[in-house]
Order: sequence, then structure tokens, then C-alpha cells
Amino acid sequence: MRKTNDYKRINDVIQADKSVMTGACKALVLQDFADKFNEYFDLTGLPRMEISCKNGVYKIEIVFEAERIKKFNVLK
Repeated sequence: MRKTNDYKRINDVIQADKSVMTGACKALVLQDFADKFNEYFDLTGLPRMEISCKNGVYKIEIVFEAERIKKFNVLK
């Protein structure tokens, strides 16, 4: 039983290590999202992002606020 617990603990450490994102990297990603979102919305600030990992699957939540939705034409 001890080996199973050791493997689980090692796996948890590896998964936690993979999910670490530096502040600089996160800021760059958020700026990229803001640039893209600004094509469709007038943002009031940078988006916020939360990252979690469960069983090796990442869940990324991005939230932003906008003053308005921009009008655009759809090309046919």
C-alpha cells in the first residue's frame, strides 16, 4: 500500500509542477487574449485567468468586462 501512496504523491507533485505559470507568462497570455477580445468588445481592463488541473486535465477560466460589443459585418 505504501508504494501506491508514494506513486500518487509523486504524480501529484509532477502535476502541480506542470501547472505553474510564471507571472510574466500569465501577463503575456492575458495581453494576447485582450488584443483578440478587443476586436469584438471594448474592454474595461485586462482579462482575468484562473488555471486548475485535476487528473492531468487543465481547466482554464477567462473572465473579462466590456463597455460594449462592437458591431461587425459577416462576410459571405
